[in-house]
Amino acid sequence: MKKVLIVDDDITIQRLLEFILRKFDVDVLISSDGDSAIEVIKSERPDLVFLDVMMPGKSGIEVCREIRSDPEFKDTYIVMLTAKGEEAEIKDMFDSGANEYVPKPFSPSEIAAIVKKIIYKE
Repeated sequence: MKKVLIVDDDITIQRLLEFILRKFDVDVLISSDGDSAIEVIKSERPDLVFLDVMMPGKSGIEVCREIRSDPEFKDTYIVMLTAKGEEAEIKDMFDSGANEYVPKPFSPSEIAAIVKKIIYKE
């Protein structure tokens, strides 16, 4: 079974993403901060990661950089979630190794489309 990791310190966002993802045949993993996200990524090896940019402790950008520095995780698809979306922040997300980003608030159909594209290659 494919694995999808949600990394966000906002429980409302966690629940919304989990609700959307439960409609697919995937194992949903949840992390609330950057340090635990790195542990989960290294131990569970998710196929897709929805990673919040702004979190206490390690930011999503720092997590992305750390994961991308390990060649074992070059194929892990990382989607950054951000409420800001300013040009400099978007550049930082892609420079850190993110595959794409989704601005908050996001639509369920947008998340579903990413899952279909990455997990089911549709």
